[in-house]
Amino acid sequence: MMKKTKQVPTELIRLNIEKLDSQGDGFGRDTAGKIVFVGGVLPGETVLVRKTTEKKDFATARLVKIELPHPERVVPFCPWHERCGGCQLQHASHPLQLRLKLQILEDAFSRIGRVLPIEGIASVCPSPLQDGYRNKISLPVSGTGTSSGIEIGYFQKRTHRIIPIDRCPVAMPGLNLLLAEMRTGLAKAGLSPYNELSRQGFLRHVVLRGGQETGELLIVLVVRRFPDAPVMKNLTALARRVRRRFPGLVGLALNLNPTDGNAIFGPLTKCVSGRSYFFERFGDFTLKFEATSFAQVNTKQAVRLYETVAREACPLGRENVLELYAGVGAITCFLAAKASRVLAVEEWKPSAESMRENLMRNGFNNTRTIEGAAEDSDYETEGTFDTVVIDPPRSGCHPDVLKTISNLASSRIVYVSCNPSTLARDVKLLCQDGAYRLIKVIPFDLFPQTSHVESVTVLKRALSS
Repeated sequence: MMKKTKQVPTELIRLNIEKLDSQGDGFGRDTAGKIVFVGGVLPGETVLVRKTTEKKDFATARLVKIELPHPERVVPFCPWHERCGGCQLQHASHPLQLRLKLQILEDAFSRIGRVLPIEGIASVCPSPLQDGYRNKISLPVSGTGTSSGIEIGYFQKRTHRIIPIDRCPVAMPGLNLLLAEMRTGLAKAGLSPYNELSRQGFLRHVVLRGGQETGELLIVLVVRRFPDAPVMKNLTALARRVRRRFPGLVGLALNLNPTDGNAIFGPLTKCVSGRSYFFERFGDFTLKFEATSFAQVNTKQAVRLYETVAREACPLGRENVLELYAGVGAITCFLAAKASRVLAVEEWKPSAESMRENLMRNGFNNTRTIEGAAEDSDYETEGTFDTVVIDPPRSGCHPDVLKTISNLASSRIVYVSCNPSTLARDVKLLCQDGAYRLIKVIPFDLFPQTSHVESVTVLKRALSS
């Protein structure tokens, strides 16, 4: 028997927006008291909306009209703001964005963590740049399966429909210049766009990366399978032409991702022209980033974040530190400059290799690295650690990692997070048996114009001073 689809009312309803959720959507309540989520609104606004989905406990809606706007509502500077799912808060003034991010963080600790820091949550540290800050943009590609039908852009919010763009206002200028070249050059190279439905075609994503401080730029094309010799020849010629126009472009690489999941990168990268890595400076340290390695997208603000992590992790300057999810060693360098020794653990092989190079390049001999998953690596046999530093992905820490960290009984834990919900969840688990106390949370605006907020959270062993 076919399940009946619940009828969605078509009439306009009036909402008084109460708050924003962690995705940047506002919510109010309809006449029946049901929560209704809607994008493009701000707390305190009165709006007219039309419901798009009706669930048992909540509904979603599309904004139709703003009857009473927030006094700090501004006109978005991006022409694709209302269609692109990237910048959720561009219609809010910069001071309001910071307050909203603080509210999202406070809500997560109150609602999910059920614990508040002893010293409170600090005001959000503003970014030096509010636009032109991103050193990486990942652009999905679609089309009809022929080289003449390539579309490059961002996914519309909660869909896989691509909104074609010719520039991204929050990306650093050099990446936008490369994007213009790719829009014309790829169609001529014969690299057909991948079609999700038919699973035909080659090109899946165009990833543009660079160093805001060094000026180096890198093109990474994510492909379903490596192209044949004629197309490879065309891509090599394209790379050489673009490199002549842009001396900062250090290379063009292909990354192979044959899977059907949402992960952008696969495990194998092939250099087409130049090199498949670039360098960036973070404070006093120069770091190498392989094509698929993680890097904070806001270099200038990341330096402030890393300095804070090192200061909180090494208050005495002689600590033994364990760092999990270490990446290419960006935080590791800042820690090693203050700590007695650092043991850094990283699972992604290209990042682990770059980390070893970066630590050698920057002259550190008080570090050791382990290549492996944080939940599987045997770092409990490495002696005692005064501080554990963790910087996990958005999904947070594996439960086994939290258990192992608790068993280590280090005096201090410094947790770097880009997801308030999983941060609050993990902090609750670390504090649940009374072994650790949540001391403070220091938020940073690493992603201006979005609802995302980065934070440095400090926990102390309950028996330590």
